[in-house]
Amino acid sequence: MFTVDRGALYPKNGFPTLEVYGNTDGAELRLITCDGYDPATGEFDDNYVIYATLKT
Repeated sequence: MFTVDRGALYPKNGFPTLEVYGNTDGAELRLITCDGYDPATGEFDDNYVIYATLKT
C-alpha cells in the first residue's frame, strides 16, 4: 500500500523532471496529470503531480 505524501502544481515550462522522474531511496509512485486548462487555446498549461511512498 502506498501513502500519498503531497501534491504539487508545476507549469509545463518549469516542470522539475529530476524531482519527478529521478531515482529514490525506496519504492515511490508519481501520478502525473494535466491541469490548468485554457479554453482559449484548448491546451493544459500545467501538470499536477501526486507523490506517494510505500507504507511498510
